[in-house]
Amino acid sequence: MKTEDLALFNAVAEFSSLTGAARMLNIPVSKVCRHIAQLEQHLGTRLFERTTRSLSLTDAGIELIHRSKKILKEVEALELSIGKLQGNTSGTVTIAAPLDFINLTCNEMLNQFHLEYPGLQLKFISYQSRLNPMDIQADLIFFVSHGNPPDSSMVGHKLSTMKRLFVASPEFIEKNPELTHPRQLDQYPCLLSAKGIQPGHVWLWTDENNSNCINVDGPLESESNELCISAAMSGQGIAWVPRQMCATQIESGKLKLLFDGQYGTDIYMWSLFSSREYLPHRVKVVLDFFKREINILLRTDN
Repeated sequence: MKTEDLALFNAVAEFSSLTGAARMLNIPVSKVCRHIAQLEQHLGTRLFERTTRSLSLTDAGIELIHRSKKILKEVEALELSIGKLQGNTSGTVTIAAPLDFINLTCNEMLNQFHLEYPGLQLKFISYQSRLNPMDIQADLIFFVSHGNPPDSSMVGHKLSTMKRLFVASPEFIEKNPELTHPRQLDQYPCLLSAKGIQPGHVWLWTDENNSNCINVDGPLESESNELCISAAMSGQGIAWVPRQMCATQIESGKLKLLFDGQYGTDIYMWSLFSSREYLPHRVKVVLDFFKREINILLRTDN
């Protein structure tokens, strides 16, 4: 009996789905089916009751799920112990994240990561923020949103909170002195960018702890906040972006905060992963590293 078979069995039991387990593990459904069949043949019994719509554990499957969880935890502890003795954690971790998140965080962190974990390879997949994370096959997903992630079946951990503020070039602000409140934004050119699962043309602001929204329009819509920041610097309109993404431009005077930096809204960085029971050590190492470094980065920028 192989630990890989037990891990696949646990994943199928957790999701009650061969497809869900395959998605979580980033492998073909056919491989999951093959390993479950091998495990059942080895044990000489069925582990799942199969219908056209769902899977449920048999009595033998229930017994195996309890015992196999203990075995997998022991194996993980052993791998961790041996890895510490060797001073090495190895393998590949696939990370899916919005391109802006990668640009904001990873450029600062990758050198440090590879100094600490030279045996680990990070594979990045950039994706449009409005996609459902469950559609992405990765070990770890980073998601940016004004609220909770859209799929509650995934394990979510809030990494950090940022402020999304309104910015424009000094020249734009000088030409439009009558712009004094976000409720006027629908009268001005706005530069639309990805807002998590929220439509790009719906902008939010907070006034005395009340959340408000307004529909805006403008000459540009892009999935990249960086492109909107560049367009704002050239005077094309107003951008609504995380302060950390334009801190350098504000400091240099190329951009200014509208409304004296008031009316900002919180946005949240989430880490998402599929399994509630078994997180491979290499993935946990990467998750813990990003938790630490993102909070250091954001504290430095505030």
